[in-house]
Amino acid sequence: MQTWLMESIGVAAALASVYAAYAQTMVPLRIAAIAASLLAIVYGLWHASYPLTVLGLVLLPLNAFRLYEIRKLVRDLNVAVQRDLTADWLLPFTRPQRFKAGQLMMARGEFATAAFYVIAGEAEIIELGEAVGKGALLGEIGLFAPDGRRTLTVRCKTDVETARLDYDRFKELYFQNPQFGFRLLHLIVARLQHDRPPAVTPA
Repeated sequence: MQTWLMESIGVAAALASVYAAYAQTMVPLRIAAIAASLLAIVYGLWHASYPLTVLGLVLLPLNAFRLYEIRKLVRDLNVAVQRDLTADWLLPFTRPQRFKAGQLMMARGEFATAAFYVIAGEAEIIELGEAVGKGALLGEIGLFAPDGRRTLTVRCKTDVETARLDYDRFKELYFQNPQFGFRLLHLIVARLQHDRPPAVTPA
């Protein structure tokens, strides 16, 4: 009976590992990995398989810590998406990047790999002849363009400090909380409405 039980634990550990590899979001993946580690420890101790036991003991705290980080990220996202429709809620999920006066922040036609939130300084959208400053979100439309290329050129009029949101980071945040993508979509639609020329009303 005990042998059958231990073998069942071994099978369960294998199944949990397979599910962890199959899971498409990180929270179920880490939970399954924790379960697989616990079961592997029990199975390894029963069979005196010390390499398996040590592997489980190493992976258990690692996966537990990663689960804590992911749960914290989800909580932060839930708080962020409840704020207003400005781009300030993006800041905790970005990294800083600075540009010098005269430097191109992005060029029309190049592949879009990131969006930029202006924290300080002034830049010019060349095609629109429009100056933008603190609080502007730039480059987010190119992330979702069918060909993945920039639609406008932005040159820095002064030294500019930005918060950069990489496309890979956006995908990670979106998979953890689809509301993130929904709120960013709101920002993109607002930008498109702002950039659209006013309709001409017949006299």
